[in-house]
Amino acid sequence: MKDILHFSHANGFPAGCYSTLFSYLSDDFDIGVIDRIGHHSDYPVTNNWSELVKQLIHYFEQTYSQPVYAVGHSLGGVLSMMVAAQRPDLVKGLIMLDAPFLTAFEAHGIALVKRLGLMDKVTPAGRTLGRKEEWDSVEHASQYFSEKRLFQAFDKRCLDDYVNHGTQPLENGGRSLHFKAETEISIYRTIPHNLHHTKRLSMPSAVIAGTSSDVFKRHHETKVKRQLGMDVSWVEGGHMFPLEKPEVTVELIKNYIAGWDR
Repeated sequence: MKDILHFSHANGFPAGCYSTLFSYLSDDFDIGVIDRIGHHSDYPVTNNWSELVKQLIHYFEQTYSQPVYAVGHSLGGVLSMMVAAQRPDLVKGLIMLDAPFLTAFEAHGIALVKRLGLMDKVTPAGRTLGRKEEWDSVEHASQYFSEKRLFQAFDKRCLDDYVNHGTQPLENGGRSLHFKAETEISIYRTIPHNLHHTKRLSMPSAVIAGTSSDVFKRHHETKVKRQLGMDVSWVEGGHMFPLEKPEVTVELIKNYIAGWDR
């Protein structure tokens, strides 16, 4: 029987956007996902993402009969870590892909920024406000995203995955964003500022981070090693490296899990 690998996506990137990544994992693992975290009315976006963690916990409880390898990118990595900390019985191993983990100083700063209502200025929420949400066709959507800086280093297959799964068809033949912009903004505005209280994890765990990431930086490596007992590996690239270098990412994921299974 295969191990289960549950993958949790980044903010604004529905699970299908990682289809190319999954294609390299599916021979070795049963892949589980939630298509769009934060879109279920029972689990609204709240401060510190507490209801999103409940969504993931309940999904694990209801879907899997054994502990899983929890792997997540950015938002998904943080949620996976929070589940591992709160319910270690559900998680066999944890891998965070360039997921934010604030130091105590940074966390206090974010808490202050929240109180001042300035999160749009210090997170991508401000850039998400007013973003384009509809296109006339798949071709126009593809051209639009290919010209955006965020997507320019994407593997061509992953860019196609985003166009196909990050947008959805309209009755007129056009496309619209599959991940609601208002949900994406709400998630950015409520980034957890309480993770520095998290205790050392009881299962094997690791962070894979991008060398030029503006989210997980070198000083965060020291933080997660000391506080959580996590290993850290670095991949050339930025925050979106799982969709820029899917094969390299999968190789590191498989290497970690193979080492833990020995």
